[in-house]
Amino acid sequence: MLTSRKLLWVFLAVLALILGACTLQSKTPLPRNDPAATLTSAAETVSAQLNQGQGGINATSTAIAGTVIAQIRLTQAASGTQVLPPTSTSTLPAVPPTNTPVPPTPIPATSTAVPPTPVPPTATQPQIPCDRASFVDDVNYPDGTDVAPGTQFVKTWRLKNNGTCTWNSSYSVVFVSGDAMGGPAAQTLTTGTVAPGQEIDISVALKAPETPKTYTGNWKLRNGASILFGLGEDASKTFFVKIDVVVPMTPTPVANIVFDLLAQAKNAEWRNATDDLPFGDPDNDNPGVAAYALDVTLENDKVYSKALATYPQRIVDGLITGLFPAYTVKNGDHFLTQIGLRSGCTDGDVQFRFGYKEGANVVMPFKWNESCDGILKTIDLDLSDLAEKTVQFILEVSTRGPFRNDHSIWVSPRIER
Repeated sequence: MLTSRKLLWVFLAVLALILGACTLQSKTPLPRNDPAATLTSAAETVSAQLNQGQGGINATSTAIAGTVIAQIRLTQAASGTQVLPPTSTSTLPAVPPTNTPVPPTPIPATSTAVPPTPVPPTATQPQIPCDRASFVDDVNYPDGTDVAPGTQFVKTWRLKNNGTCTWNSSYSVVFVSGDAMGGPAAQTLTTGTVAPGQEIDISVALKAPETPKTYTGNWKLRNGASILFGLGEDASKTFFVKIDVVVPMTPTPVANIVFDLLAQAKNAEWRNATDDLPFGDPDNDNPGVAAYALDVTLENDKVYSKALATYPQRIVDGLITGLFPAYTVKNGDHFLTQIGLRSGCTDGDVQFRFGYKEGANVVMPFKWNESCDGILKTIDLDLSDLAEKTVQFILEVSTRGPFRNDHSIWVSPRIER
């Protein structure tokens, strides 16, 4: 027991020295060895010695040793050091660290979402009109065609239905502006139907004005609801006829006229179905007339300085015939003329014939019916089949039924080569 007490006092003395050394630590730097570890080791050594002898340390000694170790730990905590507990003694309570951990700096989340690609607006398709047309072709009389004053003609356009509605008999072609040229104010477009995508030829009868200049007539179509429409995307444009009215040059007789029937008419033999007729203007026209007509106006409203008048006998199926002097036909010869009726013919209706007499044989192969339609008929016959034959040409006119203003005229009848 005495020995244990001595050891305890020795331990306390050593401890006092150690504590004194710790106090001086702030003034005199210690070597790099860990002082806490040294204290801990010393305390463990003392504790082990106290537990030796007569069966180990008594309760008092153990309490003192525990107090000493606790003091060491308090001193260590004050100085910022940590003493590990001895492995041979009971576990001592852990001293919490005094250092406060620094919280990590939050890193903002980076968005990886891709913004949606804007969708462009869908273009609105233009609506196709119900009624609309497009121009295809000038079938005849293209723009700028020369037309003689007073000439009657038929203008034809080719149009296409490029709308969505079918044209039928309720549709019309209508004059809207410009020069009407004697055309109708409106006329039926078709007696059938024209479906979308189909084409149609549209014709109107016109008459060239008398004054020479350029004339333009504008036309449109009209549906069954009396709504006008025409060409273009919005169906607002017109289609038109454009002509140049010009005075034709009167052909001057030239060397290529090899036999002038107009000049030879006074030498021809004229007769009706039964009797001979004199050439010239007779007092009585009933038997028939063969004469020159000077400054005569014909059904086309044109004036001719000199033409050949051949009026048939004024009976049903009346006739007048002229037999010309003999002529030898050459290769390349042509018979040319224009035929028609005088102005004011109204219901005139006749038949013109041309042929020849070879010896006693009479041949009349060519004939043309002519009514009062405002148009002269142009004749051009190739006589090459008669080449080297000597013939007498025949001009003949007959009424088609009773005589009704059948004042028939030959304009410049001739043989050209």
